[in-house]
Amino acid sequence: MGGVMLSELSIKNIAIIENLNIDFSRGFNVLTGETGTGKSIIVNSVNLLIGERFDKTMLKEGESFAEVSALFSDLNDMSKKILSAHDIDFDKEIIIRRRVNRKGVSKVYINDTPVTMKILKELGKYLVDLHGQHEHQSLFYPERQRELLDRYGEYEDSINYYENIFDEISVKRAKLKDMTEELSNILQNRDLYEFHLKEIEKVSPKIGEDEELEKIENFIKNRVEINSYIESVNNSLFGQQGAEEKVWSAIESLNKLVSIDSKFADMKDVIEEITFRLEDLKDKIKEYSLMDDEEFPPIDEIEARISDINGLKKKYGGSIESVLRYRDDLVEKLGSIDIDDADLLKLQNEIKELELKLLNAGEELHKERVAAIRKIEEKIPKVLSTLKMKGVRFKVNYEKLKSPERTGLYSYEFYISTNPGETPKPLNKVASGGEISRIMLAFKSLINEKPMVDTIVFDEIDTGIGGDTGYRVGKLMKEIASGTQVITITHLPQVSIFANNHIRIEKLSDDGKATVTVKALNEMERVEETARMLGSEYGRESAVEHAKKLLEKAQ
Repeated sequence: MGGVMLSELSIKNIAIIENLNIDFSRGFNVLTGETGTGKSIIVNSVNLLIGERFDKTMLKEGESFAEVSALFSDLNDMSKKILSAHDIDFDKEIIIRRRVNRKGVSKVYINDTPVTMKILKELGKYLVDLHGQHEHQSLFYPERQRELLDRYGEYEDSINYYENIFDEISVKRAKLKDMTEELSNILQNRDLYEFHLKEIEKVSPKIGEDEELEKIENFIKNRVEINSYIESVNNSLFGQQGAEEKVWSAIESLNKLVSIDSKFADMKDVIEEITFRLEDLKDKIKEYSLMDDEEFPPIDEIEARISDINGLKKKYGGSIESVLRYRDDLVEKLGSIDIDDADLLKLQNEIKELELKLLNAGEELHKERVAAIRKIEEKIPKVLSTLKMKGVRFKVNYEKLKSPERTGLYSYEFYISTNPGETPKPLNKVASGGEISRIMLAFKSLINEKPMVDTIVFDEIDTGIGGDTGYRVGKLMKEIASGTQVITITHLPQVSIFANNHIRIEKLSDDGKATVTVKALNEMERVEETARMLGSEYGRESAVEHAKKLLEKAQ
């Protein structure tokens, strides 16, 4: 026996439980105890771990938070897939922890990674399947009914083949939608795009041209003022009694100083360097003085060119680079129209071929499901008859969907009649809590070698039954537990005798304060608990003897 297992459960501050730890084993785990000891609290706590709503009345009086945590080991493939999809680190086991404050606000962690309630619910349905008269009864939902049908049928390859085609169609349809919208947008804006392109190509700006034109414009507009300053600089440096003349006079004096004392040679070198710089400056001034306005276009042409470029920049991104990028984008869009038409036609044809392929695959899958349905319709009533549900008629109705879905071309729903002569009706409209649990037991007995969910929790499914029926329910649970972990809360000794891990729940009172404890029972303690469960109709000694015989019979 393998598969995921609920190994440990810890409960803090829920109802009368302050701090409780329970260890579960593989196989068949049974929890027993007198009414009011807290068995339902344990079921509610498991519910919290699979994403069910927290009722604020569950919070222990005087406490600010409630917390439930559990260790799940040997994860199944679906659990691993979900964890990986949400980037949650894991190995062979995970710890799920949910903490709720007095306002009902939850924080959920998987291996200390914070997750949403949505992720917890998504994962939870592949970890624990909880069944009780007022709890999460998954068998009422057609989706789970189809999953059970598929698990029994074992045609996984056909399901995967159909799903792969469906997914491929979905991807191609999304691509077709995007391409159609893009092409439609291009066609709707074609005239505008062509106008923009002509506008840009008419100006044909070059990178850096705007900055160069602004420099020329500035020079031409300020030419008179520039000439005035150049003339002033020229006169100050090279006119009569200008700087150049004074520098040469200084050089003559330094030459005389050097002839007297060579230590003045450094000063002479500095002055001579100044003369070289003055010569360079004289050439540059001459160059500016000789510059003719005819070397540049007329100022009105320059201003018009600057205006055109600035107009493009303002409309198309703020710089010549952005204008040119937009131009390239327009060329690509306008050039892609013919190509996109061909691509669209090709994609449409591919989708049509896949849709035909999907219909064929869907019909083949439906045939395999119908074959499984015929077997189930025959076997389920037989199993239920062993659980004292005789005369049951069980049918699986199917109906073709208006359009293909990822699950197939047909919907499937379980119908049942529990009384002879009655027409079968949908399961959720007919079956009671006890009946739905026995129906699930029947299904689990058929598919226990490949369970869809590896931990099954049954909450008092023995309500309303007893004696031989209880014995048969317990025996069937034991058989199911050979392939998956089963945890059940029961009042029936006929069920608890089959457990390989029998846990007794007790409520102790000390100075008016209630404390809940759990204990895994040994052989002698199981005899005592079974005798208690048999009730007062037996004498003490007789109850013990009867308990021993029941336990021996169950081995």
